[in-house]
Amino acid sequence: MKFNFVSIFLGVLLLLGGCSSGGTSDSTHSDGDSSSETITLNGTLLAGAIAGSSVRSVSQAVVAKDYTVVAVSNDSNETYRTTTNANGLFSLNLPAKKTFLFNYIHRGSYIGPTVFGGTGTKVYSAITVNSDTNLGNITLDETTGYAVTKSTPEATDTAITTVALNGIPVGAGNDGKTTQSQITSTRQDSDADMDGIPNIFDADEDNDGIRNGILSSPSSAEVESDDVESVYMSSNIWADHDTTDTAYDLMALRLHVVPVQGREARISKVECIDVPAAISEVATVRRASSLGEPVNYPAERSLWRDADYGLYRSTTLDPEEWIISITPKAQMAVGDTFTIRVTYTDNSYEDFFITTSYFIQDWATIASYNGTPMPTDSGTKSNPVTFNTNTLAIVINQATDEDGEKLAGLSYSVRYGLADCSSGPCSVPTNATEEPVTASGGDTLTFQINTSVSGTYYVTPVAQTADGQRNGEETWFKRQ
Repeated sequence: MKFNFVSIFLGVLLLLGGCSSGGTSDSTHSDGDSSSETITLNGTLLAGAIAGSSVRSVSQAVVAKDYTVVAVSNDSNETYRTTTNANGLFSLNLPAKKTFLFNYIHRGSYIGPTVFGGTGTKVYSAITVNSDTNLGNITLDETTGYAVTKSTPEATDTAITTVALNGIPVGAGNDGKTTQSQITSTRQDSDADMDGIPNIFDADEDNDGIRNGILSSPSSAEVESDDVESVYMSSNIWADHDTTDTAYDLMALRLHVVPVQGREARISKVECIDVPAAISEVATVRRASSLGEPVNYPAERSLWRDADYGLYRSTTLDPEEWIISITPKAQMAVGDTFTIRVTYTDNSYEDFFITTSYFIQDWATIASYNGTPMPTDSGTKSNPVTFNTNTLAIVINQATDEDGEKLAGLSYSVRYGLADCSSGPCSVPTNATEEPVTASGGDTLTFQINTSVSGTYYVTPVAQTADGQRNGEETWFKRQ
């Protein structure tokens, strides 16, 4: 089966184990392309510790059962997968004379790449397969986040190098999210920054310190399919100022599968066949009018697992798409991966993968107003913060990532307006103004609003990605 990966971030306002991946070998093309010569590649996956500076030194290795083995083509988004059996054995049917990087997923989480040879500051993470090949034993160290073969295969491609430290790819163990000073250039292939992590799994594929999807779509976002135009994830969160909920309890996270125009009727079913373990048992379904009334959509707040991790066809959206909206209900991590299977009317299928590049821990909030720290016991619609000045100067806390660090590259704005409170509870102004915010020095973001007119003001700082995923906290002030 040929697979397509989409690397994307998880944010809040926004920007995966539960489902079975199936049998021990699942690498047949799904698009009917059987014209090219194929070879069989197999091996045995073991789990253990890789000790010392030598990548060949392993200890206490045990059989790695039910791990997903993913071969990523070095020159495209084509990917092939299989699952290890009870003895750790795997087998893949691959196009001959092509170069692949080998990677591993377990319980919906990306683990790391394979090192086939090399030591010190340069290792080899790719093989070019020209004939049937047995890779022998491969040991996967989940702690350090990479695997090694017992010996260097003849198929090892030494022309494709990976930047390493003591024989370990510098991206290993951190899903490529950490900026590496050893990387000084990029290249045009499936591991652009040469850190060992393919772009489809790499949280920062060009090593610029900004996670994929924040300034622009990742290079791996393009889908190769005759029937599917795009597969992506989006999300949002609008928090109330007095909320005690965490980001994962407020997030509206959506998965989208958009058919190629004119081929909508080809798709008969869409489901997630692998979900990160953290959310597989607890994620709940959300409903909203913006989903476009999908057919047979599950009940609000029902467990997504009870709906077999399905996506649902909405014919009222333009373009038409299959969609699900969920609340994660648990902390997710960089490298968490959704595997989405699209089944067609002829019972063939394609699988698409979406990998998390970041997970927002805290959204944009107001830190202070007019030099006063923002209180926790007021600032809501029913209990606004009171003030008596003609301007409202606010300082904004920037959104933070899964480690509590400022998430670089987001753009900021403030949405504000005078609310109508004449007939009951104040309402969000329909004509609210939104203006951009620029840094005024260091990490500080400030913004000033004209409040010369008395009344209740709706004020929301907003953090946004390049593709419009947003997050913010709705706050209320009363000018006396």
